[in-house]
Amino acid sequence: MTNCNNSERKVVLVPKGGLWDCEQVADYLNVSKSWVWKQCRENLGLPFVELGARNYRFDPEKVKAWVDAQSRQSQQQVQVG
Repeated sequence: MTNCNNSERKVVLVPKGGLWDCEQVADYLNVSKSWVWKQCRENLGLPFVELGARNYRFDPEKVKAWVDAQSRQSQQQVQVG
């Protein structure tokens, strides 16, 4: 049994509707599940909570905010270029 002290614990607030799984994120983004897994494995920016080895969950509001940020960043690049 592992001793849980304050330095090892992470507090995560679960949204009212619950967390999404990989399939729900893939459906929302209209991408493959393997794309979502790659984002998590390589820590490419998609916000997630790791609940264990290869067990990821996603806060819907954070995913939506991430999409909005990606969209704004893309628009800025187009305007500059």
